[in-house]
Amino acid sequence: MNRHHIRASRGRSAEQQWTLFAAGVALASVLMLLVALTRPATRPVLMLDVPATAEVVAQPAPGSGTAQLPTLVPTLAPAFGAPVLQPATQGGIAVGSAPILMYHYVRAVDQGADPLGWELSITPELLDQHLALLAQQGYTGVRMDVLARCMRGEPLCPARPVALTFDDGYADAYSAALPVLQHYGFTATFYVVSGFVGQPGYMTWEQLAGLRDAGMEIGAHSISHPDLTTLDAFELARQLNEPKAEIETRLGVRVVSFCYPAGRYNGAVIEAVRAAGYENATTTRWDNDYRDLLALPRRRISGGTTGDEVGWMVGN
Repeated sequence: MNRHHIRASRGRSAEQQWTLFAAGVALASVLMLLVALTRPATRPVLMLDVPATAEVVAQPAPGSGTAQLPTLVPTLAPAFGAPVLQPATQGGIAVGSAPILMYHYVRAVDQGADPLGWELSITPELLDQHLALLAQQGYTGVRMDVLARCMRGEPLCPARPVALTFDDGYADAYSAALPVLQHYGFTATFYVVSGFVGQPGYMTWEQLAGLRDAGMEIGAHSISHPDLTTLDAFELARQLNEPKAEIETRLGVRVVSFCYPAGRYNGAVIEAVRAAGYENATTTRWDNDYRDLLALPRRRISGGTTGDEVGWMVGN
């Protein structure tokens, strides 16, 4: 074999080796693609601890005639993974969801002198506007225990229920909110912080009995309004069980409705609420996910909210 033949043979050999190498790379790429396509998807990270909105923690002011102004704390994003309730119907009426309104104080406050207090308050006149508009639109004000039964599709659910909730147990719930509710024939749920009952600025047990006698529901809102997500199992159970037992003993009612203090909750808190015997619980979320009776959203009523704005809220 001459020198030219040797060079040609070596050239073809190198060319064949390159072809084989390129084919191997292509085959490896195909195999990697197939593995990626058949691999199970990674579960997304759940942002359970990302602040979404803000809620208030009410604290009594010892020795004062009114409650100390609340302070803002973060409200957690909704918990994930709790059992959900599938929407039901009753008599052709969708009862898987219904608007829930969240009130705090019912009083007149100077916005310039007390902007935070004003934001948490609604005047009796504006509350009257709200209920007048709701009644005009055919809504029936109901308690949370009734609304929960509506959502389960049980009988005797009004055609257009709306739940009215009042947080913390302020004294004006009895003196200012109750007369307006009675004027329109509405019932409501009042969430009580049991350790604050009888303190300055808060309702007494006698006033709570008056709400009971007027057909209102008394729900629990913990003993001292803590962030439930930070408590150990023993203290969490105490904050849930003791107020329920005290309200039931003092007022002779069954307590099935709970409100998360400052809107703070997670999966462990939901399970503790369930274990304590509550049948429904409200958050401070504003969305349209009503599937879980222990994590229900609400529409916040802020200072100066008009009747027309409430009309928009119940429809969105």
